[in-house]
Amino acid sequence: MSSSATGGPDRLIICNLELQCVIGAEDWERRMAQRVIVDIELRGDFRAAADSDDLTDAVDYREVCARAVEVAKEGDYRLLEALADRVGRATLGTHECITSVTISVFKPLALAGFGTANATVEVTRVSDSHSQDS
Repeated sequence: MSSSATGGPDRLIICNLELQCVIGAEDWERRMAQRVIVDIELRGDFRAAADSDDLTDAVDYREVCARAVEVAKEGDYRLLEALADRVGRATLGTHECITSVTISVFKPLALAGFGTANATVEVTRVSDSHSQDS
């Protein structure tokens, strides 16, 4: 089976990563760190790791999580889009085989007062070294 033109169909998915950060547009939201839930989907060609069975050829998902935690802790965000973008950009650099990343950020209190409604923002970022002329 061959890879697609975008670097391969392989995916590594990290679900339900809990982060703490200052986030929100309202003054009351910015008084303390809030919990957000992040899903990270990495795409690329992971055949080298599969062939070697060696962590040095693989995406280290602990490093991916650690970068996301750092980005959340160090930032002061008004919008979920900004947090998702920063996590996505930081995650792209964790391994050369990653061609793109999709980040979903869920903020449990985003729609407080609207019953069980919730809001999730999803962004996709493509590695500069893997982007197409489109």
